Amino acid sequence: MRTNTGQFTFLKGSPYEIGKQQAREFQKNPIAKSLFFTENITSDKAYFEMKAQIAQYCPGLNEELEGFAEGFGYEPNQLNYYQNGWLIPGGCSLGAILPGKMADGKTYVVRNYDLSPDISDMRLCTTNVEGKYTHTGFSVSTFGRSEGLNEKGLCVAYASCGMPIGKYPGMRSPAVHGLQFMVIVRALLENCKNVEEAIYMVNNMPVGTNMNLLIADAHGDAALVGTYDGVKEVKRTELDYLIATNHGLFSTIQEMEPGKLEHSQLRYDILEKKCKESGKRSIDEIQELLLTEFPKGLSVHNYKEGFGTVHSILFNLTDLELAFSFGSPLQNKVNKIGVGDNLEKTQIPVEFSHKSYGTEFWKIIKS
Repeated sequence: MRTNTGQFTFLKGSPYEIGKQQAREFQKNPIAKSLFFTENITSDKAYFEMKAQIAQYCPGLNEELEGFAEGFGYEPNQLNYYQNGWLIPGGCSLGAILPGKMADGKTYVVRNYDLSPDISDMRLCTTNVEGKYTHTGFSVSTFGRSEGLNEKGLCVAYASCGMPIGKYPGMRSPAVHGLQFMVIVRALLENCKNVEEAIYMVNNMPVGTNMNLLIADAHGDAALVGTYDGVKEVKRTELDYLIATNHGLFSTIQEMEPGKLEHSQLRYDILEKKCKESGKRSIDEIQELLLTEFPKGLSVHNYKEGFGTVHSILFNLTDLELAFSFGSPLQNKVNKIGVGDNLEKTQIPVEFSHKSYGTEFWKIIKS
């Protein structure tokens, strides 16, 4: 067993002030400069293109990055974030369970994020930027978000689709220019109040990542956006639930995807079986998905191979609440927080106990 530390950060103010606040937060870390900044600026053209995209689709983030860089005495164009330097592969299990399926008539989103603790932010944020919707969710590369729930009841959660896109070994180069998932998720949370607005925004964004993006709102609406090498598909929910894992769920994307990991299909089947059964679900039944270990449930403990649960969340969109754990909820305490709230504890100890699932865990099957 190994231990780590989960962080909670409450961010409030103008974008520039929030950037400076985060610089103060990370200045305590002796390796922060090497993590966040580069001395080798590859291309002014690429920097200005990315900056322009962020300004258009996630306004305010450039000012936050400027404040952060200034706090360290660097120029914004030296931030790795602009060079997509921290794109991280990960596994995700996502499910929106709508009021018609729930005994209490509320809307929930199940979210399990599998990764290596060594490359996860392990950082939950409440973010209240002036003029934007307040949201609470986990950060990616500090300034991005992997998922979250905002004050209007909009929930957005990301899962990679196929091999992740990025510049590091084991990742594919992007087939098209566009924004990466962590910018997209944050942009939707800060600027959209329902599924309709979020779909419109994604449809009009340049998307450079391959993803399954689950979107749901407190009104009981949900949609799945699939993107793959420039193809963009949207599915509105036709049932009382909508689910996704890490493989293509649209026929067009399935034809482009050479194969899928069998455990992605197994996790999808676990979610579908729970949601498809006749009758209404209790909150305990939904929580059971996260509180049961793979291959019967969604929590995965394969930490040494970079595929273990680093955070787990049950979003209550109706009541604007999150029940979450740093690490697996089978090994760590489940905490609760309301959207926009602060946590008394800013550091929470996290335990990771590894379990191997054998070579079959990485088996690839036909899409």
